[in-house]
Amino acid sequence: MSAVKKDQTPKLRIKLKSYDVRMLEASVSKVVGLLVKSGAEIKGPIPLPKKRKVYTVLRSNFKYKKSREQFERISYTRVVDVVETGSKTMEYLQNLAIPVGVLVDVKVF
Repeated sequence: MSAVKKDQTPKLRIKLKSYDVRMLEASVSKVVGLLVKSGAEIKGPIPLPKKRKVYTVLRSNFKYKKSREQFERISYTRVVDVVETGSKTMEYLQNLAIPVGVLVDVKVF
């Protein structure tokens, strides 16, 4: 038995990453606004758990060796799923201006 495949529109998953949460939220609101304007049906934005990376560095390498300093880097991630694309969704996404500190990853499935 073979199932009849109906015309499927491509589904998109847009993942945005940044070290600055304010810049990330501004970019997410810009993306969601454009998707709604294009007539796409979306789910999200979904906040994923933040990733925290801690680096420990010696303050001095000889006399005060036990004195250490710690630095951390936190990365924030949001996911927007586009369930059904509108007529101008791809055109709007190509003309989108995102700040330099935000990484945008678009997957089609």
